[in-house]
Amino acid sequence: MPGPSMPPFMTSRGKRAEAPLRGTGAINVNRRSFLGVLGGAVFLAAAPAALTACSPGASAPLATTSGGLAEAVAKLVPSYIPLDLVKPDIPSVKGSTPGFTTLPGTLVKSVKDTPGKGGTYTAMTPAWWAIPPSLPENSYYKAVNAELGTTINFQVNDGNSYADKIQTVLASPKDVPDWVVIPSWNLPPRFGQAAKGIFTDLSEFLAGDKVKKYPNLANIPTASWKLGCFEGGLYGLPYPGALISDAIFYRADLFEQLGVEPPKSADEYLKVAKQLTDPAKNRWGSEDVWNGAQIMHGVVPKWKQVDGKLQNKFETDEYRAALEWTAKLFADGSVHPDAVAGNAQQSKQRFESGASLMASDGVGGWHEALARVLPSNPDFKMLPMDYFAPDGGAPTLFRAQPAAIFSFIKKTEDPAKVEELLALANFIAAPFGTQENRLITSGVEGVHYTKDAQGIPKMTGKGSQEVTSTYAFLVAGPIVNSMVQYPGLVEAQSGWEARQAPHVTEDAFFGMQIEEPTKFASLGKPFNDLAKDIIRGRKSIKDLDSEVASWRSKGGDELRDFYAGFLA
Repeated sequence: MPGPSMPPFMTSRGKRAEAPLRGTGAINVNRRSFLGVLGGAVFLAAAPAALTACSPGASAPLATTSGGLAEAVAKLVPSYIPLDLVKPDIPSVKGSTPGFTTLPGTLVKSVKDTPGKGGTYTAMTPAWWAIPPSLPENSYYKAVNAELGTTINFQVNDGNSYADKIQTVLASPKDVPDWVVIPSWNLPPRFGQAAKGIFTDLSEFLAGDKVKKYPNLANIPTASWKLGCFEGGLYGLPYPGALISDAIFYRADLFEQLGVEPPKSADEYLKVAKQLTDPAKNRWGSEDVWNGAQIMHGVVPKWKQVDGKLQNKFETDEYRAALEWTAKLFADGSVHPDAVAGNAQQSKQRFESGASLMASDGVGGWHEALARVLPSNPDFKMLPMDYFAPDGGAPTLFRAQPAAIFSFIKKTEDPAKVEELLALANFIAAPFGTQENRLITSGVEGVHYTKDAQGIPKMTGKGSQEVTSTYAFLVAGPIVNSMVQYPGLVEAQSGWEARQAPHVTEDAFFGMQIEEPTKFASLGKPFNDLAKDIIRGRKSIKDLDSEVASWRSKGGDELRDFYAGFLA
């Protein structure tokens, strides 16, 4: 599916400068959700520009041997040694995204000496935007390489066909570039085995306190590194994600006009949705919020431990309850008819126009909506509901994928080359508020960007053409929210995430790369269509029981045993 268009922006990590942020995720991360995060990244520090967080998607898990995987991974990842170079206005709470309501007036320097040793390397990255000029025409590349003390020649490829490119490149190991970016959704089958043969095991250089040599890399939270572990080694440099990726939004401006308070329980949601629905006024209470319903009901991403045994999400009481609740929402006539018909493509448009007043979306979709709507409707206001359990109590929220994109260093017999590339990575991963981060995300002031009255970098024509997420995709520091160009957004978004953070937990297989045998690849697919049918009244909840029985007999119980092996 094509990636969404992206506004120019400058992110403390990522793509162009003019629209900041980085999104979150509640289950898994796919290309679309990641891009949404990017889209605002000018200020979700360390984020590239432009994808919209919406539906969760699965990246291919990649461990292939059983037994104590979590313990093994813990020995491979770097120690977490947070930096305190620039203090946010809204501090992180239990891993939530910190916020900057104003941009730092003075940028600090995080890397004292030139990191490179004069080497020349090739790096391959994806792009969901216009391919920038290459060296020697690209003045942004020249400027960054000069600061790095090393030449990186980028091979930038169309992101929409990047999976094919990765397959082709990995099929010829001798032709693999020195540094390769691979999004999680583009990891090919049995990638762990390929990584072991083609790329460098970085645990020798970074595991535990070895990372102290690279302070900006040590500043990346531990969870983000875990998904870079394959086949007993640490191979991936991460592009960190946020704690929470999805929300149920409501039109706060229209709720206020109508004198309606946002719901605080599952029953209240049904009542409010019905109260708001008025077909004569072309207004419906809700979009299809099946994804949000699963989060609300505490549906586990894939497996739940019950009395020491694994239970698949489709077998859980929470999944059944989420189906029954969503079916009731549809039966009440509170869902927009186009959503009932399965037209998800226009969901954002319906919500933004006021045709529907509550909707599920990725958090990265928030700033994107503001960018689209505020110019023509300055009173537009959308807010995420604080999550609640169905009964109105405290919710159970499963942590989002901690990283959605990785880079890999080609295997070499010369450890000095690896150390040089890691020194470059340490520069590139500089946190928001540093000189290095501003250079990576925006280029050179006066050449690639100017600053407005708020100090927000605004891209020049040259900057818009040359500055994209190339270096930023190689590795990134922790995200922050500094989207000050949208009044009130930083406070609202960082505050919302901080309130949800105490309810976030990790599922049994969080941070593990586990590759399922190919014979199980399509085992769970029937549940997708079944859920749509049950929700729309075409089938009943009893059909779930028969589908679960079929799933078990066709390999579900065998798959359960396979996963249990990783917990031994």
